Amino acid sequence: MVTIADVAKKAGVSKGTVSSVFSKKRPISVEVTERVLNVAKELNYVPNHAARSLAMKKNMIIGLKMPTVDTELSSFDLKVINGVVKKCTESGYRVLLDRVYENEESALFSRDPVDGIILLNPKDEDLRIVQYKQLNLPYVLIGRPDKEDEDTKFVDNNNIEIVKEVGEFLIENGHHDILFLNAFNGMTVAEDRKEGLKRAFENFSLPFKEENVIYNDQEKYKYASDYGFNSLLETIKAKKYTAIIADTDRVALGVLRAARELGIDIPDDLSLIALSNNETLALDTTPKLTSIELFPEKLGEEAAEVLINVLKEQLAPRQKMIPAKLVIRDSCKKLLLMR
Repeated sequence: MVTIADVAKKAGVSKGTVSSVFSKKRPISVEVTERVLNVAKELNYVPNHAARSLAMKKNMIIGLKMPTVDTELSSFDLKVINGVVKKCTESGYRVLLDRVYENEESALFSRDPVDGIILLNPKDEDLRIVQYKQLNLPYVLIGRPDKEDEDTKFVDNNNIEIVKEVGEFLIENGHHDILFLNAFNGMTVAEDRKEGLKRAFENFSLPFKEENVIYNDQEKYKYASDYGFNSLLETIKAKKYTAIIADTDRVALGVLRAARELGIDIPDDLSLIALSNNETLALDTTPKLTSIELFPEKLGEEAAEVLINVLKEQLAPRQKMIPAKLVIRDSCKKLLLMR
């Protein structure tokens, strides 16, 4: 079997240089890198991940904890994964993807053979974060930590500002009766988005009604689309809304399905905005769905970069903000009668 020593000898470099070419632990010149790679190809050498990990006293694996809501990964999830894998591959790390079900408490306290963790969907007083701190396991969040947590590093969108922009956009178009189908209660993103909508109403000196904010319930809804579908069916009996802000595009799909069943026209009778942007889905719906672009691949890349810098004991920012963008399509309409 061809070894790293064989490659080093034929390429005229040290074993450490060959290792660095494959691990990307330290920069190697383009000329030397090409020579090593050509020799490795000629000798059919394949680096042994386990051996390299042992030599470096690291697993060279980053865990990605992807909480499961629907049975299938969403477009947002897949793009986050793409971003994490891209950045980790560039730095010689593999990615261990773990789809954790929120109601599986035992999964929270398992210890995977990883050097660090990227965690999604943080909550207030998050037990997972408590666990990683106790284990002294490096981690980075995609999403904001608890406001009292001043140590945790995270990458997030400007959720307060973007939902404030969404609220102001709807209010400026005559919509005052807005139903907000928020994320799960207790998630920090749900708090920030609610705060953003509240600020929009305050900016127009309009009353903000807490009862117009609904939270997803995993015990009640198996799928995100069911949340959107049933929420509209249930709320329309008590109150007529002119606009709905949906937590995700899948929630918005449920709203569209319910609207068709009820004979409600979107956008003529009801405007709709999704706080995520699966562009393929948004453009295929009728009408085309107004959405918020969260740049999930960028979120994944930045989270991985912060964590890798921590693992390399290099400087890393405590937080990075990725500005979201309102993408206006056809599912919103200006009311003819301003209130």
